[in-house]
Amino acid sequence: MKKLLKITSFVLALGLYLAPVTELQAAVCNVNADEVTNTIGTAESSWCTVTPDYASFPLFKLGLCSKIPTYESYQTDCTFIVDNVAAQDLEIFKGSSLSLTGDVTLPAGSYPAAVILLGNEISLKHTQTFSNVYNGWEASGGGSTEIGDRCSTRTSSGSQDDIDSSMRGFFNCVDQDDAEQLTPGWFTETSGAYLAVDVSDNPVTCSISNGVIVEASPELAFTTDSGSSVVCGMFNDTELEEYTGSVSDATRQLVVQTFTDPVVISGSSSSIDFGMKLDNMLSLEGYDVSGTTYINGFVDGIEFVVTVQ
Repeated sequence: MKKLLKITSFVLALGLYLAPVTELQAAVCNVNADEVTNTIGTAESSWCTVTPDYASFPLFKLGLCSKIPTYESYQTDCTFIVDNVAAQDLEIFKGSSLSLTGDVTLPAGSYPAAVILLGNEISLKHTQTFSNVYNGWEASGGGSTEIGDRCSTRTSSGSQDDIDSSMRGFFNCVDQDDAEQLTPGWFTETSGAYLAVDVSDNPVTCSISNGVIVEASPELAFTTDSGSSVVCGMFNDTELEEYTGSVSDATRQLVVQTFTDPVVISGSSSSIDFGMKLDNMLSLEGYDVSGTTYINGFVDGIEFVVTVQ
């Protein structure tokens, strides 16, 4: 039996952890009167997460799966609610809602897993106030250090690998009492979540053993309230990434999420809500450049939630 369902998407509260594989998921920041009170330095233990004001995801595919798929089988094991040839940019903020599609026909039954295929580049826009002052980086006019307790993402792209003497960070900072107003820009993180190396620093990819995906690194398999997930780099929709030296040819990142409780569609089901959570998706981190610590922020996670009505 097939069931015609109305599909909607909405933003809830957030964790799919897209942290660099050398890092652990950061703790949630302590916030008092909208100010982050943590002292953020270069030690990973001092890093913490906040909910970004805005996020943008390049979405290729979104689907529910009748069995737990692999990167080889997901296109036959899953029914796609979204199936784009070119990525669809989804711009969301907490409390927003948007429709991904209209009606979709899904067979009644149990769906133990879901897949989401994203592009490499996830963008964030955010302004944060702090109880401490931090060094930001103003790249216009040749670049300068700006110290303040109110910092905003600036229009830029890159990853932590790009932080050096010529690019010290992706935040502008001013004093809260300063008359100057910060205008946040979109910061686009250009490295996917899946980049992984072994103990000898050799690049590794996902693999399959006994019909189950084996993650490239332990940090790329994780558990949230919604279930367990694994992230793999993909060259395209069907082919796993390959490396030339230390460079991956991946253009996309595939997330396979196994639900804690399978999604069940019955004859009485009337709608499905899909959630892209945002809570604590932005990790605030300190990086040292020539003896000076600069505040930065990088993607820490997204999570996929499904509710059947």
